[in-house]
Amino acid sequence: MELQKQLSDELKNLKISYEVIESIDHLKEVLSHADGKRGFFITLIHKFREEELAELREQMERQHWSIAKRRDVVCLIDEGHRTQYGELAASMRSILKNASFFAFTGTPIAKKGRDTYLAFGYPDEPYLDRYFILDSIDDGYTVKIAFQSRLDEVHLDRENLEIFLSSKLEEIPEEYREKVEQDLKRRLNKVKVILEDKKRIERIARDIASHYIQFVKPFKAMVVAVSRNACLYYKQALDKFLNENETEIVMTFQQNDSKELLDYLEKLRKKYGKSELKEIHEEIITRFKKYENPKILIVTDMLLTGFDAPILQTLYLDKPLKEHRLLQAIARTNRPFVKDGENLKGAGLVVDYVGVFKFLKKAFEMYEEEDIRGAAYELEELKEELRKKLDEAFRFFDFELSYDRDTIDRAVLVISARADEFRKLYSEIRNLYRLLLEDRIEFKEKFDLLSEVYHVYLQRENQLEAEIEQKRDQFYREALKFIHETIDVQRIKKDYPIIEINDEFLERVKKKEKRRIYDILFPVRNYARKVGDEDLIARVERIVKDWNERRRDADEVYREVLSLAEKVNEERKERERLRLSEKEYGVFKLLKSHATAANERELVDATKAIMDIVKARTFPKWYEKSEVVQEIEREVLLYLIERGGFKDVKTARDEIVKFLKRQAEREEIGA
Repeated sequence: MELQKQLSDELKNLKISYEVIESIDHLKEVLSHADGKRGFFITLIHKFREEELAELREQMERQHWSIAKRRDVVCLIDEGHRTQYGELAASMRSILKNASFFAFTGTPIAKKGRDTYLAFGYPDEPYLDRYFILDSIDDGYTVKIAFQSRLDEVHLDRENLEIFLSSKLEEIPEEYREKVEQDLKRRLNKVKVILEDKKRIERIARDIASHYIQFVKPFKAMVVAVSRNACLYYKQALDKFLNENETEIVMTFQQNDSKELLDYLEKLRKKYGKSELKEIHEEIITRFKKYENPKILIVTDMLLTGFDAPILQTLYLDKPLKEHRLLQAIARTNRPFVKDGENLKGAGLVVDYVGVFKFLKKAFEMYEEEDIRGAAYELEELKEELRKKLDEAFRFFDFELSYDRDTIDRAVLVISARADEFRKLYSEIRNLYRLLLEDRIEFKEKFDLLSEVYHVYLQRENQLEAEIEQKRDQFYREALKFIHETIDVQRIKKDYPIIEINDEFLERVKKKEKRRIYDILFPVRNYARKVGDEDLIARVERIVKDWNERRRDADEVYREVLSLAEKVNEERKERERLRLSEKEYGVFKLLKSHATAANERELVDATKAIMDIVKARTFPKWYEKSEVVQEIEREVLLYLIERGGFKDVKTARDEIVKFLKRQAEREEIGA
């Protein structure tokens, strides 16, 4: 049902009309509708039950024309490695005899009797297209998955693990395992006794709770247990260390289950006020994805495939899995978690309590190396990646970084010139650093210095307060708390205050013995951006470039920057006298440059009128809507023509609208 909902949501987003087949009777209606109903349909293969459709098939064979004879039927099969080799698939293909079948899967199977390539491809063309794991990571659709072994002493020994990895037990839903041959079942049950041991589970649960609180929260997690009994034992054990609302089980129940399991089912029904297990599961999944609790789901078979929850970051594995089942399970953690346009999940994490990652090669032995490259990384590999990214960040600067104030200000100017690139790199470094948990101590010195520089950059750009406000969000606060253990935000604000250029500031600067170019340069640049003075911005950027490249001596740069500051101060006085906002003053200056007669009062009135025209027609990101921009251009031009007193009204109109668009864009990104 989770997969069906995902497909429905995708088609809805693409604005494709579709119909969900809700029942077998509904399926019969669609298939028997003349020669088959036209349209786009979503169904689960479980509805193609042979006993239910036998009569329909006979009816089709008697008909002159039916859907079985149509060649314009296309079946797009998601998770094509599953359920395509047995009776249900045979039933579907016998009805849709001439249909074209296309399968999508991230984990194709190549085994005797269960071969995805054989079912859908040709010997000389086993697939139409391949998209590798590394491609997906590079394109930003998934994140890397790291694995970590914990509590080695509770792992299965090699012999018992081999029993599991050599069997097909993990491919068989628990309710059908009675059919497994007796000898194998006896050996497997012996292993299951180990994995269901309550003392062992309690020890692991204690470690899970501690690990989750310290390193995962506020992301969410999933525990994969060996059986439904083990799921219940994990729930009972985790409730000793976490609030009971923070964990929940998602699994099936059978009529002949133990009293303990059936009692828990009744507890679920009372808790969620629903009698149908399907509805209970839907409620749990919705809460997991959208609300604070539950934080940890406990499963054995359910949700290991097709479950898409970007907030799920860590999978605690206490069940031997292999091949496509292992790939599918660990992939639950690889969705990026994007908040405010930023991916906060450096990687997914799989914590191995059973020992399967010691035998990773055997677990993935059915796959070509190319197919699974990038499927999972040891933490050591992520440490190497962090090392490279830190080196890349430090290479931004052609001088040695330090906590020296002038050095940091110089670094801020370098970052400003490549702000988007540096922000992205710093975000990646921060996410990896957080993920490394206890193993990050060797990177602390470099990370702390880089974080100091980055936060001073935010303060100098007048963005630190906005950043702090954003981080008040519980998710950010928890996810980034390790930064604030290192960075003293209040000290940065005190040492690098936001300065307004006025008489007092200029007088104080001129009296200082040490000529601090940066203390004047940043306020001038911030002012230029606020009022949208492109000429002033260009002059500042030229000075910054010359200063960074050491083309001019300090005294010369200081005099020019001070001269600009004095010009800014005069403009500030004029703006305050005219009672105009910074944006209005930018429009005022443009009107003044195109006026045939500079009557101040009339120019102020014209400025207010134009701002009213724009305000009545704008909304967030209005500049991206060409029809809105065109309407504003038209109305501003009409106003300038009707009012008169301006030379070259089209150029004046173009400059004003361009200025307002640029200011709106800057406001949107907080620059």
